[in-house]
Amino acid sequence: MEYPSYSYPIDALKTGSSLGNRFAFAQLDAETNLKGLWCSADNQFYAGEWNVEILFNGSPMKPAVTTFFPESQHTTLHAENLTAEKQFFLPFLPEGKPNDFQAGVFHLHCTNSSDHDIEITIRHSITFPAVASELFTKKPPVEQTQKKVTVHPRGRHCEIVTEGHPDEARVFGSIFQLTTISHDDRSLQAEYTFALRANEYLFAPFVLSFSPDGIESALHGFLDSHDDEELLERSIHHYKEILSRSFIFTPEPVINRGLQWSKVNMARVLHRYALGEGFTNDPPQDIVVIRDLAWFVLGADYFLPDSSRRLLELAENFAFHENGKLTEFIRAGENPPVKHDYKLNINDDTPLYVYALYHHALLCADEDFLRHAYPLMKRACDWILSQVKDGLVWCTATGTNVWGICSWRNIIDGYTLSGAVTEINAECFFALKCAAEIASNLGLKSDAQTYENAASALKKEINTKLASEKTGFYLLNIDLDGVRHHDVTGDLIFPVLFGVADDEMRRNILSKLLDAEMWTPFGSRTVSRKEKNFDPAFGYQLVGGVWPNLMAWIAICAHQDLPAKLVEGMVNVYKLSETKRPIDYENIVPGEFPERLHGENYKSLGMAMSPWMPPTYLWTGIEGLLGIKTSLNGLEMNPVFSADWKWIAVRDVPYKNSKFSAVFLDGILYTSLPVQSRFPVTVCDSLETSSDADEIFTVGLRTEKEILIFAASTSSAEGKIVYEFNGFKNEKLVRLRSGEGIIIHVALPVEIGKKV
Repeated sequence: MEYPSYSYPIDALKTGSSLGNRFAFAQLDAETNLKGLWCSADNQFYAGEWNVEILFNGSPMKPAVTTFFPESQHTTLHAENLTAEKQFFLPFLPEGKPNDFQAGVFHLHCTNSSDHDIEITIRHSITFPAVASELFTKKPPVEQTQKKVTVHPRGRHCEIVTEGHPDEARVFGSIFQLTTISHDDRSLQAEYTFALRANEYLFAPFVLSFSPDGIESALHGFLDSHDDEELLERSIHHYKEILSRSFIFTPEPVINRGLQWSKVNMARVLHRYALGEGFTNDPPQDIVVIRDLAWFVLGADYFLPDSSRRLLELAENFAFHENGKLTEFIRAGENPPVKHDYKLNINDDTPLYVYALYHHALLCADEDFLRHAYPLMKRACDWILSQVKDGLVWCTATGTNVWGICSWRNIIDGYTLSGAVTEINAECFFALKCAAEIASNLGLKSDAQTYENAASALKKEINTKLASEKTGFYLLNIDLDGVRHHDVTGDLIFPVLFGVADDEMRRNILSKLLDAEMWTPFGSRTVSRKEKNFDPAFGYQLVGGVWPNLMAWIAICAHQDLPAKLVEGMVNVYKLSETKRPIDYENIVPGEFPERLHGENYKSLGMAMSPWMPPTYLWTGIEGLLGIKTSLNGLEMNPVFSADWKWIAVRDVPYKNSKFSAVFLDGILYTSLPVQSRFPVTVCDSLETSSDADEIFTVGLRTEKEILIFAASTSSAEGKIVYEFNGFKNEKLVRLRSGEGIIIHVALPVEIGKKV
C-alpha cells in the first residue's frame, strides 16, 4: 500500500508538523523551519528556532508546497531555473543508543535547471533558548527561554554548551565547510555558499545533534548522522514496518487514512524519560497523566504492545499511593517523582488503570503477567471499595477546577464536579468486574466473589440512585450537599461504555447523544446546547465545545445498534485532519488529530496533534469496526458496519506472542486465528502476499485445500498480486472496481510459479 503523505500549498497552512522519536520532539512551521527541539531524557529544550533560507541572486527562494510524511516534513521552493527541496526529520529507528535519536536533520536538495552556472547561499539562523511561538498552544517554561550558551567553532562544525550546565551540549554542522559564521550567547548564524554548474544537482545535509551527557556524546550523534544519507531511508523503513501492524482496510478511504495516521501520531509521542517509557498529554514535557496513559494502552495494545507494557510498568512503579489509589499525574523526569493527586480521594485514574491492566493481560500477555497484574488490580479495587458510601463511590473534593473535578472534564475554571459522579461510578463498576474475572481465573474464589458482589451492588445503586427523574437518563452527579444535577452532557456515554445501562437505556442515551444538540460534523459536543451553562468556547471547550475522543466513545457504543453512526463518527473525527485549507480551522496540521474544537464554528483551539485521540481512534477501529473483543476464553470477532459495506479486512494484529489476520466478506469471516463469532468462521493459515499496485490491499490465507487471496481497493485499480507457497512465487492479475473486495481461490497443490 502507498506510504501515507499529504501535500498542501503554503498559503493553505498555518503551522507544521509535530515530530517525535524516543528521545526527541520537534515542532515545525508551515515552511519547514524548526520551532522547538526538546529532549525527553532531561526535559530540556536544545533549540528554540532553526530557520533555513536558500538565497539565489541575493534573495530568499519562495516556498511553494509543503508535504507531510510520517517521519518528516518537506517544502519545495522555486526561483528562476532553480528548484530546491528542504526536508527536516528526526531519526526514527527500531533500536539504538540515545544519541542515535538526539538529532534534528535538514536535507536540502537543489537543482540548477539552467544552461549556465549559478551561485546559491544556504543561511542558517539558530536560536538555542526555547521560544514561545504563536504557532502552538504549548508554551515553554520561562526558564527555558532564558538560557545562555557558549559557541565554539571547530572547522566544519560548532560545539554549543549551555552556560552553567556544561553537560547540556549541542553540535551543529555539515559535511561542507562554513563560508561565514557569527554567534552570541543565544544564537548562531551560519552561511554556506555553493556554485552549481548547469544542470547540476546538490545534496546538502545539516545536523543539530544534542545530548544531556556532554559534548562527546553530542559529537558522536553528529558524526553518526551528519553524512549518513541512509538515515532518512532507515527512518522511513521503520515507519513502514510499524504501520503494517493492525493494518485495517475498509471501503471508506478517510477511515483507512485516519487509522494509519493514528499510528504515526502515537509513535511520535512515546518517549524514554529518566523513569522509563511514557507519553505526555501536552508535549513536549515530562508530565504523565494516568488517565491518559490508560486510554493510550487500549490502542497501543494493538500496535505497540511492548510499549503498552512499559507504560503500565511506569504507573505501577511510580503512580500508586500507599492506600492503592492511582495518582492524577507524575513527572517522568523526576526521580523519585512526586505524586500529584489534586487532593482528590478518587477520580477516573484508578478504575481506568485497572481497565488498562485487564485489557493488556487478555490481549498481549501470558499467565505470568496475569498473576503479576492481579495484585495491582486488587490494590486499586480495594481503594475503590473503601470510597463507597451508601452504595455509591463518592469523591469528597470541595475545590474547583482540577482540585474539585473528578471527571475527565477536569480543567474548567470555577467548576466543581464531585460527590457521587455517574462517570466515576460506571468506571468503578467495570474495574470491579475486571478484577472479579481475573480473580476467578486465578482460582481466587473469595476475591472473585467479593468483587463480583460489589460490582453487582454498585450497578444496582447506579441504576437506582443516579437515575434522573427529570431527563429519564442518568444524573451528572449528586453533589456533597445532596443536590441532584440533571445536566445533559457527553458524560452520559460512560454508563453505556462500561456496561451499566440496560438495552433500553443504552438506546435512549445514544439517541440523545446523536441528536443535533450534541452530534456535529466534526465530533460530539461535551454539553448539550440546551443546557444553561452551555458555552462552545469556555473551559477548554469542556462545557459545549467538541472533543473528538468523546465522539469515538459514542461511536463505539453505537456500533451494534447503529453501525452507520460508527462509520460516520470515525469519518467525522478524522476528516478535519485532511481538510482542503487547514488554516481556515486554525490549529490543524494534515495527518494530525486535533485536540479540541469550538462548539459552533469548529475551529481548532487546542493542540494540533492530540496525544490521546490517536490510540482511541485505533481502538475504535479494532473493537468497533472489526468487533474484536478480548476475554479469558480467547477472542471474539463480530464485524459491524454500514449496510453499503460488503467487506472489511485487517492484517497482522498483535495477539499474545503472535499476530493474526482476518477478512470478512459476504457474511463469512476468514481468520488465521480461531475466534468466536456469530458469523460462519473459516480458520486458515497466514500466507504472505503483496501487490505491485499501491491502491490494492491484500491478505493471504491458506486452508488444507486452497489458497485464499483477498484483494480490495477503494478506487478502480489493476495490478499483480504475488503470493509465495512452498518455495514458489506465483502471480495473479486482478482488476477491481472502486470499493470492490474479492477473494481469489487457488486450488492446491500449486504447481506453477518461480522457485524462490
